[in-house]
Amino acid sequence: MTARLAEFLRCARALGATPAQQAAILWRLSKNLRVRLKVARYHPAQVYALETRLGTIYLRDNFGDVTNLPGLLVDNEYRVGRLEGDGVVLDVGANIGLFSRWVQSQNPGRAVHAFEPLPGNADMVRRNCPGARVNNVGLGRDTAAMRLGVDQHGIMATAIEQRWETQASEFPVIPLDQYVGQEGIGRVAMLKIDTEGMELDVLDGAGETLRRTQRVAMETHGADRHDGAIARLQAAGFRIDDEYRKGGTGAVFASRQQ
Repeated sequence: MTARLAEFLRCARALGATPAQQAAILWRLSKNLRVRLKVARYHPAQVYALETRLGTIYLRDNFGDVTNLPGLLVDNEYRVGRLEGDGVVLDVGANIGLFSRWVQSQNPGRAVHAFEPLPGNADMVRRNCPGARVNNVGLGRDTAAMRLGVDQHGIMATAIEQRWETQASEFPVIPLDQYVGQEGIGRVAMLKIDTEGMELDVLDGAGETLRRTQRVAMETHGADRHDGAIARLQAAGFRIDDEYRKGGTGAVFASRQQ
């Protein structure tokens, strides 16, 4: 618990522009701890505004939204800053739009296309990154319908078995190549993927898109998906700049070889 509180303090100091903002951020970050101690409870239908150095961030009062602040907005876990050259950013598995928000804060005017199958999450992307093109759809190998597990608060649609209860729901899925072709997208400056077990499906439906993509940053789940992602990216002409696995989750960072 001490380490977690230290992380919360670091995040609050980094994101808050004033002591009042830092206190508000710290209070929200501690919600899960307070719920475990039974001195608070969630109100998942409520959306609140959090003032930060990046402007107003919108979060739902659930167990998951606020937990993304340290990794995405402080630690820059996808390692993206100012992108070189032209081209769009594709945020696949956008969740509530914090990565999209970060990218646009670092690259004003850069076009961002966000993909998120959960309607509630897609609405949050629109709040957090109004400049993004938000697509309420999943990405996969083919045009189809996919059954994924959704948690009780509607935070995550996943193909991975979870320790908490999920309910199977059906979502429309299209290949990324289909979307990129329809939209006439040329160069892709960055492709980010965080799809909770669907990462290989996304890559398999993105062969043409990968050929015009400069950088990829993605989360992986399990050894087979991790190794499969590396193999697919290398086959598509990417250099693996870094990769790691910690427990069941990993990450792969790749760039196009010139």
